[in-house]
This record gives sequence, C-alpha cells and structure tokens, in this order.
Amino acid sequence: MIPYAVSLVSAEDLEIFKKIERIIQEMPDIDFGEQKYKNGKKVLVSCHMIIRALARFFPLKLHDGFCGFCQHSWLTTESDNIIDAYPVGIIGGPILIPTKCSHPFVPLYEEKTLSFVNEARFKKSVDIVAEVVRQTMIRIGIS
Repeated sequence: MIPYAVSLVSAEDLEIFKKIERIIQEMPDIDFGEQKYKNGKKVLVSCHMIIRALARFFPLKLHDGFCGFCQHSWLTTESDNIIDAYPVGIIGGPILIPTKCSHPFVPLYEEKTLSFVNEARFKKSVDIVAEVVRQTMIRIGIS
C-alpha cells in the first residue's frame, strides 16, 4: 500500500529519502576508536552527527534545534519537507514529513543554534560517521 503522504512530496524528495533510509538501515555500528569515551561515558552516534554526515552527500539543508523538548538535528529538502534520519526516541526511521499540509509533527521542529556542534571533538566524530556513510553508499551502490 502506498501511503497518502507520498502524494504530498516530489519524486525527487522521495528518491533522496529512500536512499537515506537504505543507508541508515545498512550502516554498521560505528567505532569511534580513540574518541570512544568522553567524560568517562561511551560516545554514541547522535542525530547531530548523522545529519551532518548525510548533508555532505545530499543536496539538503541541515537544521539544529529542538524536536519537542529534545535537542535535535534534521534535514530539509528544497521543497522544505523534513527528512529526520535519526528520529528522537523512535525505533525505526528515517522519516519523511511533508510540510505543505497540517502535519502534527511539523511544529515540533524548532530551529536553534547548538554550541557543541563547533567543538573539535564533535567535528572529528562527524568525520568518522561521514566515512562510514561513504563506505556504506559504495557497498550498496548509491551515488
């Protein structure tokens, strides 16, 4: 069954989304090597890292801010549809949210500057995630 929401997005947005969806599903767990721990806690892949890595490979706009009360990062297409590659508190994803309708999720995404994204350690983690994305794209034949 094809969801009604598919009729609300362009074929180009849907194609980009499907590529991102496949990449996320096929990506292996990421080992941050010597960056593995920060303040004694294991560094986990975050939406902020994944979004920045994906933005290097796709013509999408990167956003930082909040989704509800959680710090979050997401992408938007040229048509302003939201691609949330790593949704907050959800098993599964990515999700594509059409913004040209009154979708209840749209108001949850509020842009705001997040200062930690400029830290050298964070940028190095993004580089590691981007390399895994690149390798995954090659392995599954996405260009």
